[in-house]
Amino acid sequence: MADQHKEALLEKVILLGASAGAAWVAQKGLSVVWKRATGKDAPRNPLDTDSTVTSIIVFAAVAGAAAAAAKLVADRGARRVTARIAAGRKPA
Repeated sequence: MADQHKEALLEKVILLGASAGAAWVAQKGLSVVWKRATGKDAPRNPLDTDSTVTSIIVFAAVAGAAAAAAKLVADRGARRVTARIAAGRKPA
C-alpha cells in the first residue's frame, strides 16, 4: 500500500515537472516561430495597443493548441518513465 502511494506521488511529481517543462518549451518555441512568421513579438498583453485583436486571438488559439499538445506528449512520456521506474522496483 505504501509502495502504491509512493509510486502515485512519484508519478505526480514527474508529471508536474514534465508538464511545466513542456509548456515552457512550447511557449518559447511558439514565440520564436511567431516572430519569424510575423516579424513582430508575440502578443503578451491583450490590453497592449500595439497588437491587433486578430493577432491576439490567433496567438491565443495557437498557444493553447501548442500547450495542449506539449502537455499530452509530456504526460505520456512521464507515464512511461514512472512505469519503468515502478517495474524496476518490483521484486522478481
